[in-house]
Amino acid sequence: MLNNQLFKQVAAKLSGFYLCLFIIGSLSSQLFLVLFVGTFLLFIFNLKQFHKLVYWVWQNPQKKHQANNSSWDNIYYGVDSIQRGNRRRRRQLINNLGEFRQGADALPDGVVMYNQFNNILWCNSQARELLGLKWPMDQGQRLDNLIRYPQFSEYLAAREYDQVILIPSPVDEDILLENRIIEYGQDQYLLVSRDVTRLNQLEEMRREFVANVSHELKTPLTVLQGYLELFDEAESPNNSSNKAVKAMRQQTTRMQSMVEQLLALSKLEFSNMASKHTMVNMHEQLDMLESDAISLIGERDMTISFDVEQGLDLYGDEAQIYSACANLVTNAVRYCPDGSSIQVSWNHHPHGAQFMVKDNGPGIEPIHVNRLTERFYRIEQSRSSSSGGTGLGLAIVKHVLKNHQSNLTIKSTLGKGCRFSFIINNERIVSFINKNKQKDDMS
Repeated sequence: MLNNQLFKQVAAKLSGFYLCLFIIGSLSSQLFLVLFVGTFLLFIFNLKQFHKLVYWVWQNPQKKHQANNSSWDNIYYGVDSIQRGNRRRRRQLINNLGEFRQGADALPDGVVMYNQFNNILWCNSQARELLGLKWPMDQGQRLDNLIRYPQFSEYLAAREYDQVILIPSPVDEDILLENRIIEYGQDQYLLVSRDVTRLNQLEEMRREFVANVSHELKTPLTVLQGYLELFDEAESPNNSSNKAVKAMRQQTTRMQSMVEQLLALSKLEFSNMASKHTMVNMHEQLDMLESDAISLIGERDMTISFDVEQGLDLYGDEAQIYSACANLVTNAVRYCPDGSSIQVSWNHHPHGAQFMVKDNGPGIEPIHVNRLTERFYRIEQSRSSSSGGTGLGLAIVKHVLKNHQSNLTIKSTLGKGCRFSFIINNERIVSFINKNKQKDDMS
């Protein structure tokens, strides 16, 4: 190995040098003086070589060292090899960094890197264009000082980045930005800002179109229903005419139900739950729902039971909550065959309160479960039509729960039944809020 060879070379040279000193000292009878002078000269020589090495490393490391057949040549060679490797790695890192920045600049989204103190570390060209950042002048500046929106500052301070936040661009308020923060490394964060102005405009146009069309359809459908009622009053001896009028009345009623649900869905999409914070008496709501469900079952061979925990009320929109619960119960009644049993419950949950509708019906195939909340999605067209379904009920439930910071959970086993449930978190449960308020008052 190199270390052993170097040690042997140095040991051999030192042994030869001191052997010569010993011989000279013995011949001159001045052994101590000769050894001292020789050692001193050796020290001066090595000190000079050390000085040259330090000067070469710090002042001119790229200049090739001229070998002088000393032990120091190995040190020069080792240092030079390390420096060449470092320069090579440095060039590679610089090239990689340049490629990374070129790639980041090519992204259609704005990217900002910052630390735990919200100080900007780096940003790409799209971030400079969308967020009005200046590089490198804004390096080290606080992100919340440059993007001055209260909701954005609260979003940064909360450190809960599982949701995105929409804010206008600081450069142009007509540009809507969707911002998502990703945590990476040690106390480092990545802000990804995307221009969703066009998508938002298209979504607004779609909502307005659905709302307008639904509203315009309501009047002609009402007129059609009125004239069909006149046909009902005028008894016709023609059985085929009666059959046609009955079919038209059924389809008109179904279309009117669909229009009403579309209007309700559009209203939900335009609603802002941030301004609504009223107490909902869930016991009264579910009492009314139980009466409606029993009426809907009628003479069918089906049982339904309600398990409602007393005093478990929430803050939210009363009409929306009733609509979501009613849709889930109505779907169970409509799509379960005779002989089925349905269990409805509203009880405490570790994260808040849970509403659940469970049945022992035919169940749903797994391929359909993830698509049930899509608009107009039906498992079986014929079954939905015969039961009066429009394919909008679960879409309404989805939007209601979104307005209440909740999600619909669907579990189904084919041949064994379904379970539809959602959890209202503790921040909306009245008893939980009052309990925390009492603790704050006592402290």
